[in-house]
Amino acid sequence: MRRILFILAFTSATAFSFCQEGLINLSGYQPIKTQKKQTGSKSMLELPFFDDFARLTSTPTLQLWEPSNVITSSTFAANNPTIGFATFDAVNNKGVIYSHLSTTSLPADTLTSQPINLNYPATDSIYLSFSIEPGGLGYEPGPNDSLVLEFFSPSENKWFRSWAACVDFENDTISFYNHLNKTASGKKTAKLDSTFFPIIINISNSNFLQSGFRFRFIGYASLMENATIPGYRTNSDQWHIDMVYLNRLRNWDDTIYNDIAFFKPLEPILTNYYSIPWNHFAEAESKEISSPREFNIVYRNLGPTTWNVTRRFYIKNLSDNSEYTFSGGADNIYGYQNFPYIRKYDYNFTSEWSDSAKFILRTWLITDNDEANKHLRYNDTLTQELNFFNYYALDDGSAESGYGLFGEGTLNAMVAQQFYNYKDDYLVGIMIYFNRSYQDANNIPFKITIWNDDNGKPGKIIYQKSITRPIFPDSLNQFSTFSIDKIFIPEGTFYVGWQQYSIDFINVGFDRNTNNQSKIFHSLPGYWTNTNFKGTIMIRPVFGKLYNSPTAIKTTRSSSTINIYPNPANDFFRIDIDKNLQALSYQIISTTGQVVASGFLAGDNLVSTSNLPTGIYIVRVRTNNGSVLTSKVIVR
Repeated sequence: MRRILFILAFTSATAFSFCQEGLINLSGYQPIKTQKKQTGSKSMLELPFFDDFARLTSTPTLQLWEPSNVITSSTFAANNPTIGFATFDAVNNKGVIYSHLSTTSLPADTLTSQPINLNYPATDSIYLSFSIEPGGLGYEPGPNDSLVLEFFSPSENKWFRSWAACVDFENDTISFYNHLNKTASGKKTAKLDSTFFPIIINISNSNFLQSGFRFRFIGYASLMENATIPGYRTNSDQWHIDMVYLNRLRNWDDTIYNDIAFFKPLEPILTNYYSIPWNHFAEAESKEISSPREFNIVYRNLGPTTWNVTRRFYIKNLSDNSEYTFSGGADNIYGYQNFPYIRKYDYNFTSEWSDSAKFILRTWLITDNDEANKHLRYNDTLTQELNFFNYYALDDGSAESGYGLFGEGTLNAMVAQQFYNYKDDYLVGIMIYFNRSYQDANNIPFKITIWNDDNGKPGKIIYQKSITRPIFPDSLNQFSTFSIDKIFIPEGTFYVGWQQYSIDFINVGFDRNTNNQSKIFHSLPGYWTNTNFKGTIMIRPVFGKLYNSPTAIKTTRSSSTINIYPNPANDFFRIDIDKNLQALSYQIISTTGQVVASGFLAGDNLVSTSNLPTGIYIVRVRTNNGSVLTSKVIVR
């Protein structure tokens, strides 16, 4: 069975222990900030209804859809027809997994259209079409999960199931069922997770041909059955939808769009990074930005008609609001053709700000001025923010998966990602993008670690700092920032990562759109090996001045209490918590931050200390409601 869960196992030459490197789907993500304020539809929608999810928003436009937890992006799918699509999974609009989900498939993300005037006769030949992809770069739906389409009848005030899809990756098949005409179909392909399947449905029932008609997509999702590895139990069951089109005077073969569209984001301007410290830019510019500069784009013709396409380009410097617009000329693009184009230009990236710089890069296509085609023009524009602050970023800011080490043998194991520093400077902080696991099970301590270079692999540890647990910011699309003692990093290669305190899965964001596989390493003590996964760990070193405020761990008053007795303890101690809670597992942490003992708790909540040296320890207890309680114990 093909899954986004891949495991790389290796055996130590000196022990029969093993380390597993895991890449998993997201139980949660930090959605991208909406770039435009949305306003809802103020009246009944008229045909045509069309959305390719290419607008500059992180959620479907409220002009066409009701508010929902569905996100729109250009990063989670593979081989998408146009630049945007909607993604259905198992998390709400805060990036947290739905609390009602279990290992049984249940409704999760739902996307409902605004009311539509469908008061037409059946002879007007009304069809709804769309394209779907299971999985993409995210997590593939399980065999019991599905994507469902329902129609609303205004006269009956009732929803009716109209169509559904399910997928079986083990047998490379996707199945479709039309509940309206009681027909079933399917396709078999080894490329299920990289194919958008076109769907078209006739609407001829008088129950739906009314003013106030609505339709909705529902993703059914389930949780992975894996309770033995904290931080690993997760299932996002992603479906991606594009090119939703409802109109009259159509037919069964009307799945071709006479349109020109971008289908990939702008290529990064920088050669190796998405961002570098602005104070390092002068040293890095000749190596990171080509001369002359280049806009690298590719667009496609979705239909058979030949178009003459004019290209325009735009750069705005946000430090002084200066603008630079230039043409890319025009070319014919023939039917079903992909058209790559490189526009060379001269531009000086400067800033009125001393410590940062921000630029807007934009390109758009001009094809026609026909008002009837205005709904097709959102996919004609690409926009990219180019930001220079105080950090190096190898990732694009979007986590398609989660990365970590787990299992027997990973106690004290390490993960490192290679960076190149263009200027002698002081490292002052580390930014990390943490994915949320089910019930925040990846709330585990770790050590931020910095290494020097040893012939292309991590060398000597030059700094470590103990972190009590990952931090999940309340604001959207944010990394957690950890301050560290100033460390002088000379120009050249260095490594940033972490060392494990336990065998649990820490679940750090993993960008699968940007491949830095050769720069990622993991290790049992004394042995480094390159990762098995293509992508980038979402960790960023901060230089110079830490004007990103360190992310604080919020402390909340809780009515739940924990008592340790006897305390001091000789051979054992007992954990006593509120009667309405159940203690599931424990960790004992030394004053240096190392997990020295851990395990599951039986009904007596008794913990042995016979193998522990005398000293003071922190006891962390995980309960059945997902909370973590802590206390101190003295061992004699």
